[in-house]
Amino acid sequence: MQLTVLLSICVLLATTWLSNGEEFSQVRDLPTLKLRATDLDAILLETHALIDAANGPEDSGRETVKVSIDGESIEIPHLSLASSVGFPNEVFGFSYMYNQDDKPISSVTIDLGDSLRQVTVSGESADKVEALSKLLDKDFHRYSTAVGGVKIRRIAGVCLSMLFLTSLMISSAYCWNTRNYRALGMPICSAIGFLLVLLLPWNRFVAGFVLYQRYSPFFLIRHAPQIFLLGVVAAVLGIPLSYFLLRKKR
Repeated sequence: MQLTVLLSICVLLATTWLSNGEEFSQVRDLPTLKLRATDLDAILLETHALIDAANGPEDSGRETVKVSIDGESIEIPHLSLASSVGFPNEVFGFSYMYNQDDKPISSVTIDLGDSLRQVTVSGESADKVEALSKLLDKDFHRYSTAVGGVKIRRIAGVCLSMLFLTSLMISSAYCWNTRNYRALGMPICSAIGFLLVLLLPWNRFVAGFVLYQRYSPFFLIRHAPQIFLLGVVAAVLGIPLSYFLLRKKR
Protein backbone atom coordinates (compact mmCIF):
# COMPACT_ATOMS: atom_id res chain seq x y z
CA MET A 1 0.00 0.00 0.00
CA GLN A 2 2.75 2.44 0.96
CA LEU A 3 4.64 1.52 -2.19
CA THR A 4 1.56 2.28 -4.31
CA VAL A 5 1.11 5.70 -2.66
CA LEU A 6 4.80 6.47 -3.15
CA LEU A 7 4.65 5.54 -6.83
CA SER A 8 1.52 7.71 -7.31
CA ILE A 9 3.26 10.70 -5.74
CA CYS A 10 6.33 10.18 -7.96
CA VAL A 11 4.18 10.00 -11.10
CA LEU A 12 2.26 13.14 -10.05
CA LEU A 13 5.46 15.07 -9.41
CA ALA A 14 6.98 13.93 -12.70
CA THR A 15 3.82 14.92 -14.62
CA THR A 16 3.76 18.34 -12.94
CA TRP A 17 7.44 18.92 -13.70
CA LEU A 18 7.00 17.98 -17.35
CA SER A 19 3.96 20.19 -17.77
CA ASN A 20 5.77 23.13 -16.19
CA GLY A 21 8.65 22.71 -18.62
CA GLU A 22 6.47 22.26 -21.70
CA GLU A 23 7.20 24.55 -24.60
CA PHE A 24 4.72 25.80 -27.14
CA SER A 25 5.73 26.66 -30.67
CA GLN A 26 4.10 28.34 -33.66
CA VAL A 27 5.44 28.47 -37.20
CA ARG A 28 3.96 30.86 -39.76
CA ASP A 29 4.88 30.95 -43.45
CA LEU A 30 5.07 34.42 -44.95
CA PRO A 31 4.26 35.57 -48.49
CA THR A 32 6.75 37.18 -50.86
CA LEU A 33 7.94 40.45 -49.32
CA LYS A 34 9.29 43.81 -50.39
CA LEU A 35 10.10 46.42 -47.74
CA ARG A 36 12.49 49.15 -46.72
CA ALA A 37 15.09 48.84 -44.00
CA THR A 38 13.19 51.33 -41.84
CA ASP A 39 10.05 49.17 -42.14
CA LEU A 40 11.97 46.12 -40.95
CA ASP A 41 13.50 48.19 -38.13
CA ALA A 42 10.03 49.00 -36.80
CA ILE A 43 9.11 45.29 -36.77
CA LEU A 44 12.36 44.30 -35.02
CA LEU A 45 11.97 47.00 -32.36
CA GLU A 46 8.37 45.96 -31.76
CA THR A 47 9.45 42.32 -31.44
CA HIS A 48 12.21 43.25 -28.99
CA ALA A 49 9.76 45.29 -26.87
CA LEU A 50 7.25 42.42 -26.72
CA ILE A 51 9.97 39.96 -25.70
CA ASP A 52 11.06 42.31 -22.90
CA ALA A 53 7.45 42.70 -21.77
CA ALA A 54 6.95 38.92 -21.68
CA ASN A 55 10.29 37.90 -20.17
CA GLY A 56 11.09 40.97 -18.09
CA PRO A 57 13.38 43.92 -18.81
CA GLU A 58 16.30 42.16 -17.10
CA ASP A 59 16.20 39.41 -19.74
CA SER A 60 19.67 38.68 -21.16
CA GLY A 61 18.75 36.51 -24.13
CA ARG A 62 21.09 36.12 -27.08
CA GLU A 63 20.12 37.99 -30.23
CA THR A 64 21.70 37.48 -33.65
CA VAL A 65 21.17 39.18 -37.00
CA LYS A 66 22.32 37.69 -40.30
CA VAL A 67 22.42 39.52 -43.62
CA SER A 68 23.03 37.78 -46.94
CA ILE A 69 25.05 39.94 -49.36
CA ASP A 70 26.16 38.57 -52.75
CA GLY A 71 25.70 35.00 -51.56
CA GLU A 72 27.75 35.50 -48.37
CA SER A 73 26.17 35.49 -44.91
CA ILE A 74 27.34 38.18 -42.46
CA GLU A 75 26.49 37.49 -38.82
CA ILE A 76 26.11 40.26 -36.23
CA PRO A 77 26.05 38.86 -32.64
CA HIS A 78 23.55 41.40 -31.28
CA LEU A 79 20.37 43.18 -32.27
CA SER A 80 21.33 45.51 -35.09
CA LEU A 81 18.75 47.53 -36.96
CA ALA A 82 18.60 46.93 -40.70
CA SER A 83 19.05 50.63 -41.52
CA SER A 84 22.27 50.76 -39.46
CA VAL A 85 23.95 47.89 -41.30
CA GLY A 86 26.16 48.95 -44.20
CA PHE A 87 24.88 46.93 -47.15
CA PRO A 88 24.09 47.63 -50.83
CA ASN A 89 20.78 49.17 -51.76
CA GLU A 90 19.22 45.70 -52.18
CA VAL A 91 19.50 42.67 -49.90
CA PHE A 92 17.81 39.35 -50.63
CA GLY A 93 18.35 37.53 -47.34
CA PHE A 94 17.86 38.59 -43.71
CA SER A 95 17.31 36.69 -40.47
CA TYR A 96 16.84 37.56 -36.81
CA MET A 97 17.22 35.04 -33.97
CA TYR A 98 16.53 35.33 -30.23
CA ASN A 99 17.20 32.57 -27.69
CA GLN A 100 16.77 32.35 -23.92
CA ASP A 101 15.82 29.09 -22.21
CA ASP A 102 12.97 28.66 -19.72
CA LYS A 103 11.14 31.89 -20.51
CA PRO A 104 7.57 32.72 -21.58
CA ILE A 105 9.10 33.49 -24.97
CA SER A 106 12.28 31.48 -25.28
CA SER A 107 12.95 31.56 -29.01
CA VAL A 108 12.08 33.82 -31.95
CA THR A 109 13.34 33.23 -35.47
CA ILE A 110 12.53 35.50 -38.41
CA ASP A 111 13.93 33.94 -41.59
CA LEU A 112 13.49 36.01 -44.75
CA GLY A 113 14.92 34.70 -48.01
CA ASP A 114 14.23 34.03 -51.65
CA SER A 115 13.00 30.45 -51.22
CA LEU A 116 11.69 30.59 -47.62
CA ARG A 117 10.05 33.26 -45.49
CA GLN A 118 9.05 32.06 -42.06
CA VAL A 119 8.44 33.19 -38.50
CA THR A 120 8.93 30.73 -35.61
CA VAL A 121 8.07 31.61 -32.00
CA SER A 122 8.52 29.22 -29.04
CA GLY A 123 8.13 29.55 -25.29
CA GLU A 124 6.49 28.33 -22.12
CA SER A 125 3.52 30.71 -22.38
CA ALA A 126 1.09 29.62 -25.10
CA ASP A 127 -0.77 32.97 -25.02
CA LYS A 128 2.36 35.09 -25.43
CA VAL A 129 3.74 32.82 -28.15
CA GLU A 130 0.52 33.02 -30.13
CA ALA A 131 0.19 36.79 -29.63
CA LEU A 132 3.71 37.48 -30.89
CA SER A 133 3.47 35.12 -33.87
CA LYS A 134 0.13 36.64 -34.91
CA LEU A 135 1.52 40.16 -34.61
CA LEU A 136 4.59 39.35 -36.72
CA ASP A 137 2.45 37.64 -39.33
CA LYS A 138 0.16 40.69 -39.53
CA ASP A 139 3.08 43.16 -39.70
CA PHE A 140 4.86 41.34 -42.51
CA HIS A 141 1.69 40.80 -44.55
CA ARG A 142 1.46 44.57 -44.99
CA TYR A 143 4.55 44.38 -47.24
CA SER A 144 3.54 41.34 -49.28
CA THR A 145 3.83 41.31 -53.08
CA ALA A 146 1.76 39.49 -55.68
CA VAL A 147 4.41 37.10 -57.07
CA GLY A 148 8.00 36.14 -56.39
CA GLY A 149 10.32 33.42 -55.22
CA VAL A 150 12.32 30.57 -56.69
CA LYS A 151 9.34 28.31 -57.48
CA ILE A 152 7.42 30.96 -59.40
CA ARG A 153 10.51 31.96 -61.40
CA ARG A 154 11.31 28.38 -62.36
CA ILE A 155 7.78 27.49 -63.47
CA ALA A 156 7.23 30.76 -65.34
CA GLY A 157 10.72 30.67 -66.84
CA VAL A 158 10.38 27.14 -68.22
CA CYS A 159 6.86 27.75 -69.61
CA LEU A 160 7.73 31.09 -71.23
CA SER A 161 11.02 29.81 -72.65
CA MET A 162 9.28 26.85 -74.29
CA LEU A 163 6.51 29.11 -75.60
CA PHE A 164 8.86 31.69 -77.15
CA LEU A 165 11.33 29.13 -78.50
CA THR A 166 8.61 27.01 -80.10
CA SER A 167 6.93 30.09 -81.58
CA LEU A 168 10.28 31.35 -82.89
CA MET A 169 11.09 28.10 -84.69
CA ILE A 170 7.62 27.65 -86.20
CA SER A 171 7.14 31.28 -87.29
CA SER A 172 10.70 31.55 -88.67
CA ALA A 173 10.20 28.36 -90.71
CA TYR A 174 6.88 29.72 -91.97
CA CYS A 175 8.41 33.05 -93.08
CA TRP A 176 11.33 31.28 -94.76
CA ASN A 177 9.24 28.76 -96.65
CA THR A 178 6.49 31.15 -97.79
CA ARG A 179 8.72 34.19 -98.25
CA ASN A 180 5.90 36.10 -96.58
CA TYR A 181 7.87 38.81 -94.80
CA ARG A 182 4.72 40.50 -93.56
CA ALA A 183 4.62 37.71 -90.96
CA LEU A 184 7.98 38.76 -89.45
CA GLY A 185 6.14 40.20 -86.44
CA MET A 186 5.70 36.69 -85.01
CA PRO A 187 9.39 35.66 -84.98
CA ILE A 188 10.45 39.15 -83.89
CA CYS A 189 8.07 39.10 -80.87
CA SER A 190 9.18 35.53 -80.09
CA ALA A 191 12.87 36.45 -80.21
CA ILE A 192 12.40 39.55 -78.05
CA GLY A 193 10.39 37.61 -75.48
CA PHE A 194 12.92 34.77 -75.39
CA LEU A 195 15.82 37.21 -74.86
CA LEU A 196 13.93 39.01 -72.09
CA VAL A 197 13.32 35.72 -70.27
CA LEU A 198 16.88 34.52 -70.82
CA LEU A 199 18.98 37.62 -70.11
CA LEU A 200 17.20 39.73 -67.52
CA PRO A 201 18.06 39.25 -63.79
CA TRP A 202 14.67 37.88 -62.75
CA ASN A 203 16.16 36.70 -59.43
CA ARG A 204 16.27 40.43 -58.54
CA PHE A 205 13.08 41.51 -60.28
CA VAL A 206 10.88 38.67 -58.97
CA ALA A 207 12.64 37.88 -55.69
CA GLY A 208 10.89 36.12 -52.84
CA PHE A 209 12.28 38.73 -50.45
CA VAL A 210 13.98 42.06 -51.09
CA LEU A 211 15.07 44.65 -48.54
CA TYR A 212 15.90 48.18 -49.70
CA GLN A 213 18.02 50.70 -47.88
CA ARG A 214 16.02 53.28 -49.79
CA TYR A 215 13.80 53.38 -52.85
CA SER A 216 15.31 54.91 -55.98
CA PRO A 217 13.96 58.40 -56.78
CA PHE A 218 13.98 57.54 -60.51
CA PHE A 219 10.70 56.15 -61.81
CA LEU A 220 12.24 53.81 -64.41
CA ILE A 221 14.67 52.27 -61.92
CA ARG A 222 12.09 51.94 -59.15
CA HIS A 223 9.57 50.26 -61.44
CA ALA A 224 12.00 48.29 -63.64
CA PRO A 225 10.52 44.87 -62.66
CA GLN A 226 7.00 45.96 -63.64
CA ILE A 227 8.23 47.54 -66.89
CA PHE A 228 10.15 44.45 -68.02
CA LEU A 229 7.27 42.20 -66.96
CA LEU A 230 4.96 44.27 -69.17
CA GLY A 231 7.52 43.83 -71.96
CA VAL A 232 7.26 40.03 -71.63
CA VAL A 233 3.44 40.22 -71.63
CA ALA A 234 3.56 42.46 -74.73
CA ALA A 235 5.83 39.95 -76.49
CA VAL A 236 3.41 37.11 -75.66
CA LEU A 237 0.40 39.07 -76.92
CA GLY A 238 2.34 40.27 -79.97
CA ILE A 239 2.62 36.73 -81.37
CA PRO A 240 -1.12 36.04 -81.86
CA LEU A 241 -1.73 39.70 -82.71
CA SER A 242 0.77 39.50 -85.60
CA TYR A 243 -0.89 36.31 -86.81
CA PHE A 244 -4.41 37.77 -86.80
CA LEU A 245 -3.23 40.98 -88.50
CA LEU A 246 -1.61 38.85 -91.20
CA ARG A 247 -4.85 36.94 -91.81
CA LYS A 248 -6.84 40.16 -91.87
CA LYS A 249 -4.61 41.59 -94.61
CA ARG A 250 -5.34 38.53 -96.74
